[in-house]
Amino acid sequence: MKLKFTILFTALIAVAAVGCKQKETTAKGTATSKDLTIPDSVLVDVRTAREYVNNYAAHAGFVDPTEEEERERKPKKPDTRCVWFSKERLQQMLDKLEKEDGDGVRFYMSTYNKKYDTTLVGRKTLIPEKKYWGYNTLLMVSTKPVKTDNGILHFDYYENIVNEEDAVHKNEKSKKPGFIVTFVPENRGELCPPPATCATVGATLIDLPQKSDASHK
Repeated sequence: MKLKFTILFTALIAVAAVGCKQKETTAKGTATSKDLTIPDSVLVDVRTAREYVNNYAAHAGFVDPTEEEERERKPKKPDTRCVWFSKERLQQMLDKLEKEDGDGVRFYMSTYNKKYDTTLVGRKTLIPEKKYWGYNTLLMVSTKPVKTDNGILHFDYYENIVNEEDAVHKNEKSKKPGFIVTFVPENRGELCPPPATCATVGATLIDLPQKSDASHK
C-alpha cells in the first residue's frame, strides 16, 4: 500500500515540479530538454506500474452499503483506487508554496462521510456529490520545514502557525497561509471508482473485479 502511494505521489510531485521548472526556465529563456527530464529514480515501466496499482486492490476494500443496498442484496462497490487533479490546481499549490516558502505537499488518505446533513447553511459547498459518499479520497496539505533536535521536519502548514517565523501571518487572516485541498468534481468525476470502469475516465492501470467477485457472500 505504502509503495503504491509513494509511486503515485512521487509521480504527481515530479510532474508538478517539472511544470514549475519549465515556467521558471522559460522566463529566463534558458529552458532545455535536459532541464525538463524526470529523474529515472521516480520512473517505472507500465507493467510494473499496473502490478503495483492492482496490488492495492485488496487494501482498498469496499464501500459500506446503504440500508437500501443491504435490503436489495446489491453487490458491494469497490472503493476508490485513483484520484485526478488538474495541472491548474497543482500549479496553484506550487505557486502558494513558493510564495510562503513551503517545502512540499503531504498526501492524506481519507474517506468521505457516509451521510451528510444537507440542510446546514454554509456547508453545502463542502459536501461532495452523493455518489462519492463513503468513498476514499485524498487530502493534499501544504508543509513547511521546521528545525528540531531530530533534524528538519516537514510540518503540516495551513492556517495554523508552525513556528515563530510564521507568526507574521497571525494578523493576516485574509491571506489564509497554507492549504488543505481535496478534489472537486468539475466536468466529470475525478475519483475512480466511481464510475465502475475507470478506463472510461482515462485511468488505464486499474483492473476492477467483476460483479460476481464483489457480491455479498
